[in-house]
Amino acid sequence: MTSSSHPEPVTIKTCRDLAAAQVVLSALEASGIEAFIPDENMASLAATNILDTNGVRVQVAADDAERARVLLKSDASA
Repeated sequence: MTSSSHPEPVTIKTCRDLAAAQVVLSALEASGIEAFIPDENMASLAATNILDTNGVRVQVAADDAERARVLLKSDASA
């Protein structure tokens, strides 16, 4: 677990569905960044287009946000 002076969660990515959010979560965790999907239970109950949401959020501690964004950006450009 990361020791953080700013542990409050920050949304670093919003995905179209739960499966996409889980891929992002896995990439972050494989790089040692603790992440979670606060919308996971609701998104697993119904498709996000039925729920009328803005997507499924992936969050990290504030101290890890910049590193997570850089990681995701580098993964997207590969």
